[in-house]
Amino acid sequence: MPNIQFSDNEIDTLIAAPKHLPTDYRRRLSNPRARAYSAQHEEAQLEVSLETDETFRIILRKSRINPLDFSVILGYMPRERLKIFRLRRYNGFHANQHTNKLEGNSFRGFHIHYATERYQVAGWDEDGYAQETDRYSTIDGALEALLGDCHFIRPDQERLQARMF
Repeated sequence: MPNIQFSDNEIDTLIAAPKHLPTDYRRRLSNPRARAYSAQHEEAQLEVSLETDETFRIILRKSRINPLDFSVILGYMPRERLKIFRLRRYNGFHANQHTNKLEGNSFRGFHIHYATERYQVAGWDEDGYAQETDRYSTIDGALEALLGDCHFIRPDQERLQARMF
């Protein structure tokens, strides 16, 4: 029997929770010394905790070879478990096509993965379901989409800055 970690309602509640970004979140995500490097990827992480002691993690992973091959992930870190639960994953253009195993459709290109109860029930990755998107074409654009979609609250000085366009 597959292990259901979170129902669709619980996933929606986690996504909808207001998450305050630290003042220096951009610096922390872009600091080369704070990144993990492998032969093929570089990765940056930022933890965001709520007043309720809920902890989320933003993970930016980018290919060192192909700048279009990236993932921007929102993970939830349940207190009682060691493994992160991926709520959303904003992917770039990977070498392989993505296939939604339950629906049977495949596509190539930019796409967003969504954690679902039915993929957990079927025994697949919690975020195995994805939809194509044209909302971003860079890792920075994917991060902006994630921050907006997942109810992150930006620092005051960033919200107060005048927009150029």
